Amino acid sequence: MSFKKNPTRLYKDPRNGKIMGVCAGIADYMDIRVGVVRVLTIILTVLFAGPFAILGYFILGCVLDPKPRDLYEDEKEEEFWKQTRKAPDYTAAELRQRFRDIERRTTGMEAYMTSKRFRLERELRALED
Repeated sequence: MSFKKNPTRLYKDPRNGKIMGVCAGIADYMDIRVGVVRVLTIILTVLFAGPFAILGYFILGCVLDPKPRDLYEDEKEEEFWKQTRKAPDYTAAELRQRFRDIERRTTGMEAYMTSKRFRLERELRALED
């Protein structure tokens, strides 16, 4: 396969799907139960769209790439990307807070590394060796 892995992209999930994996892919993307998506798809098909919903399903089944097995490094990364898709504003705020915290700690380390105390302690350790 010649497509690039992208954790924010919609994929079909044939391993967990019944027909083509479209409902399973949508459920995975939206982080909801696949049964809910299947029921909503059936309701949409029966009550409203009929042949258009079926045609749309098969078009998505042909157009969407299958979900790569190694899309995420680990469960923590998978949870991060699912949360990002659910609430991108919250995630952006959380990332800004993390970067501020890293910046604060880095500034503290830089201040210590350039201080007279650090140089004095380094010289004392050198004398001990």
